Amino acid sequence: MDIIMVVDIGGSKYMPGFVDRAGTILYQERREWRAADPDAILEQLKEALHSICDTHPKLASRAKAGGLTIPGFADPVTGVWVESDFLVVKNLPICEILSEEFGIPFFADNDGNACALAEKYFGGAKDKKDFFYMTVSTGIGGALYLNGELYYGAFWHAGEIGLFVVEEYGRPSDTGSVDGIAEMYASGRGMVQNYIEAGGKEEIDGKRTGGSEISELAAEGDKTALDTLALEGRYLGRIIANACAFAGFKKVILGGGISLMFNQYKDALYKEFRRIHPQGDVEIEATTLGYSGAFLGAAAVGIRGLEGFGGSKGSGNKEGNILHIHIGDSVDAVLKSEGQICSSEKYPFGSFLAAKNIREEGNTLNQILAQAGDAADGEMLSRIGNRIGKAIACACVLLDPGKIVIEGRYAHNKVFQDSLYEVVVRETYYRGNLPFTIEYE
Repeated sequence: MDIIMVVDIGGSKYMPGFVDRAGTILYQERREWRAADPDAILEQLKEALHSICDTHPKLASRAKAGGLTIPGFADPVTGVWVESDFLVVKNLPICEILSEEFGIPFFADNDGNACALAEKYFGGAKDKKDFFYMTVSTGIGGALYLNGELYYGAFWHAGEIGLFVVEEYGRPSDTGSVDGIAEMYASGRGMVQNYIEAGGKEEIDGKRTGGSEISELAAEGDKTALDTLALEGRYLGRIIANACAFAGFKKVILGGGISLMFNQYKDALYKEFRRIHPQGDVEIEATTLGYSGAFLGAAAVGIRGLEGFGGSKGSGNKEGNILHIHIGDSVDAVLKSEGQICSSEKYPFGSFLAAKNIREEGNTLNQILAQAGDAADGEMLSRIGNRIGKAIACACVLLDPGKIVIEGRYAHNKVFQDSLYEVVVRETYYRGNLPFTIEYE
């Protein structure tokens, strides 16, 4: 059986090893970065891969490809490491360099996308054509499988669910995004901040409090820890419910370190999800791959490359990815990629819960339209534009369309349009320099 030489690259560590095409980890080791500039990164990766080849020559001789997970943006077609939040890398042709060094083709992808591929090849989504993978760890990311392939979006940024605004004018982002995003509340570091603000200790036994400490305290019955995990479940339940409004997923898989405590917050997650989607038949579960998801993701990237991957439908194509929204008695949407619908049915866009914060029970878009009726005044038109604008801002973060086309009721009302646009500008990380267009028909 063919073997993939892999490296799971992280912000503080990297893990080289070998995996076979069935997803069996044959060898794995962990190394810490000695230095993190591009030249040093390449030197250390080459050194590590030569080392495992020397110590495991039989495995190395059977390696047919290399696979890399990238902590940041990687072009999966060219194999260029474009940028990273945690390492100072820009436009590094990492796959070309490693291919020349080791004589086999190398392939790379963002770590969130790679984890979704691992679920498809080896995990809980083998039989699914459509699913959503959400990683909740130090940060929050995601990846979408639509019509049997990974969906990248018009600008290669699809799946960035951690950039949903969940608290209007909330905590400042520490990565340069807008204020109040999900990552600042429901990631590992966000959960710790929630715990501290609720009266929990900043340090436990001389060590800064982390997710594992909160989990242990909750298991012992600590009320603040239990409340923190319940809040975590509510955030994730709402985020997932709103994501399902944009793509109609029937399967959601949670990965990352916070997924390991899924059983401690799943009741709160399901309660919030079902409040928003009472008829929803969506499977939500923690990954079965545990801590190995990203490592196996690197192997999946390599396998996909061997299979001849040359890009998914509409990837990086602004004109080829259009989100159509129709406003009538309800709000429906459909995403088209290169003219083909990315679903067998219209997305239940009207089930998006438009709330300013997690404490607000909120109303879905369809409920707001029902309240407005046909005789909406200026104030109501502004409110409708605001709420649909929130939904579009989130949809743009998740689906990364190149164009949004809005038709139907209110579409040509200026009060509605102005209110909608103001929110889209405020709640997307483009800070007003929108790469997509909004058209009204």
